[in-house]
Amino acid sequence: MTQAEFIAEVYGVAWSSNPDLNSSSLQEEILEELRAIKDKAMRWEIIVSSFKPEPELFPIKERRQGQL
Repeated sequence: MTQAEFIAEVYGVAWSSNPDLNSSSLQEEILEELRAIKDKAMRWEIIVSSFKPEPELFPIKERRQGQL
């Protein structure tokens, strides 16, 4: 991937996230949008992980009555 292709992809990601941005947007505006995307993704990951059950430290298999 060339530098020009990379930059085009970066702009494409920012444009798909915020339709108010366009080819005349400043680099600072693009960076702000990418940071906002990152922040939203991190918040979403926190929300999703809060609903995951905590792992068991010592998993206990089902035992028959009277077994230790």
